[in-house]
Amino acid sequence: MLLIKRFSAVFAICVFVILTTTTAIAADSGSKYDVVGITLGMTVEDAKQKLRDFGIEEQSIYETRMSYSYSDGVNHNFKTDDFVYRIIGANEARYKDGKQYSDSITLYFSPPPEGGRLVGLQRLMLNGIDPVTGGQFKQAVIDKYGEPTAANSNTLNWKFGSGNKNCLSASQDGTGVALPDSIKNKSILDMVFVKRSGQYRLDLFRVSRVKNLDECANMLEFKLTATDTKPANSVTTTMIDIPSWVQAELAAGAEVERLRKAAVEKREGKGKVPAL
Repeated sequence: MLLIKRFSAVFAICVFVILTTTTAIAADSGSKYDVVGITLGMTVEDAKQKLRDFGIEEQSIYETRMSYSYSDGVNHNFKTDDFVYRIIGANEARYKDGKQYSDSITLYFSPPPEGGRLVGLQRLMLNGIDPVTGGQFKQAVIDKYGEPTAANSNTLNWKFGSGNKNCLSASQDGTGVALPDSIKNKSILDMVFVKRSGQYRLDLFRVSRVKNLDECANMLEFKLTATDTKPANSVTTTMIDIPSWVQAELAAGAEVERLRKAAVEKREGKGKVPAL
């Protein structure tokens, strides 16, 4: 197993309102929504074991670890303990007659102090060797999960948990699920809340019809590039627990701010007034 360490700075999160919710990670109502046995709320080790059970070899499971940085105003090299931020597992790609089959799963985990739980998943299946049609694939998915909550010609979406709204997309049909883009340094907070003057407005949601975090549903979505009669040679599966991820990020920001203040107080306590 490869270990990749990534250190990312975080600034104290300043907000105009305090948001409290009672949403629990991976409510029982969502336990039937799994991807190859992986469910929201799983621990790092449980999720890794499911990847192994799926046939992904240990050497093909990669961890990305992350820590938060903060400053006491003079020293800028303070870091929190690192934690597992992301795991990527991939089956060995197969090739036949110049065509490829590959299957990879990326898992995202919440940060401490409320961390270590699966809050996001994305699976990318590319099958150019022996794909079923889009219609056949959709039917297989419906046979497993039941009728979708929302759908369009190439997307099936299920909402579960305590909320019932898509807090990531303003699409009229209720579809549209994405995960934070770490390359662009985007967090789940950037996807859910309006940001003004560098501050997250926890009372203003990017999707205007949403008024409270409790309204945000957990979601599972399958997106195909094929129509019903064409080969389903590319399918993206995304699953996310928005409330738990948001709560964990806010708690992490509060913890980093607590550590920053403690570091500042410690530095100031050691200071001496020069002779005047």
